[in-house]
Amino acid sequence: MTDYFFKLLTYVRHKEQSIEGLVINPNNNKCSHVTIYDPNCPNDDDFPEESYGSGSALTFNSSELEEIKNPSSQLVEQCKNVIRLLNNN
Repeated sequence: MTDYFFKLLTYVRHKEQSIEGLVINPNNNKCSHVTIYDPNCPNDDDFPEESYGSGSALTFNSSELEEIKNPSSQLVEQCKNVIRLLNNN
């Protein structure tokens, strides 16, 4: 199904779009979809369960994403609150 598995809290970017974010629901051997937190995607008030602070959760096929080995300090800073939220659950 997929050759690469993204780990929870890995920074990723979409290969064709200018989307970068943090993996909040990784893919596995049964599902190739990955959910990421995109801090720059406006909060969707119509679907609060898909929103985290000022950003939103977006789901992609794992083949559409690539790992960011050295994320920018801005991206890391923007994702800190979501990391805290996930570590508390």
